[in-house]
Amino acid sequence: MDSHSKSWAILAVAGLMEVVWAVAMGQSNGFTIWYYDIIVAVFLVISMYLLAKALSGGVPVGTGYAVWTGIGAVGTMAVSLAMKTETASPLRLAFVALIIIGIVGLQLTSKPKEE
Repeated sequence: MDSHSKSWAILAVAGLMEVVWAVAMGQSNGFTIWYYDIIVAVFLVISMYLLAKALSGGVPVGTGYAVWTGIGAVGTMAVSLAMKTETASPLRLAFVALIIIGIVGLQLTSKPKEE
């Protein structure tokens, strides 16, 4: 795996870590349940660290940030739907599909940043 592909893989994992902390934050009841607070803090740090690694590995900052938040948004929505804390409608799912299309499009058209 070349360094550019590795950076994208790291970015994908960073996005998944964002899902963990975002879902935990939703469960924390306004940071009143201590074990969810710990999950939020730990996975937020991991997610940000991996985002920084992906950016330092050649993913452009604007693209990386958009993809990171997109993965987090789509993943958090998917988990929320599975937990039945959110509802789905065809229109909402269509908008989520647009986010996914945007993430894929950014990855497909991305070039490593110039040093």
